[in-house]
Amino acid sequence: MLDVEDLSVSYGAVQALQGVTFQAREGTVTAVLGANGAGKTTLLRTVSGLVKRQSGNVSYGGVELTGLSVENIVRLGISHVPEGRGVIEELTIDENLRLGTLWQFGRQERRSVLDEIYELFPQLAQRKRRMASTLSGGERQMLAIGRALSSKPKLLLLDEPSLGLAPLVTAQIMALIQELARETRLTVVLVEQNVRSALSIAEEAVVINLGRVVIADTAASVAADTELRHLYLGF
Repeated sequence: MLDVEDLSVSYGAVQALQGVTFQAREGTVTAVLGANGAGKTTLLRTVSGLVKRQSGNVSYGGVELTGLSVENIVRLGISHVPEGRGVIEELTIDENLRLGTLWQFGRQERRSVLDEIYELFPQLAQRKRRMASTLSGGERQMLAIGRALSSKPKLLLLDEPSLGLAPLVTAQIMALIQELARETRLTVVLVEQNVRSALSIAEEAVVINLGRVVIADTAASVAADTELRHLYLGF
């Protein structure tokens, strides 16, 4: 589904990514791991069209993404949930979710899609008329993910979904990500500092250090490599 080949990105004199290559298969979770500043967020932002590449290629379903606008990348079925639980605080939960459906669905289908999101996130269903500004950190993360899912993506890019959340909420979100990949064939690329949680739900793992891929292998192999974990993942 997603093919990243020899991707390099720079910010002026700073080389953020250098020759990054990996693939994310349909219906799997691929964890992108590494220390702060390794280039993980830049990778997701480049795939979604927010950052321009220096060299290399990114394709999705055989379609080259280079040069496409963010809007057209979204229309291909790619949704990006950035770090920081970005929601529109001045809108209600329901209004936030509806934004994700406006460009793609008619009114009747839109309601059906929202019902599916509320089934995934019962806590949001109970509070749908509340302003997003009143939500807890965990509820905001659920809303951000729900809004991304409301466009019915085939590829979901998730940047630090557990950041600042309680362990119980983190476990709920990780379980949901795994369930979506397995049951709906959603492809997920997950950037995550909570390495143990990410490896527990991922099939594949990519470890990045200073903008370069250290290893791309199965999540089980990465979890079992004690030396690699000590050097690059901190446990």
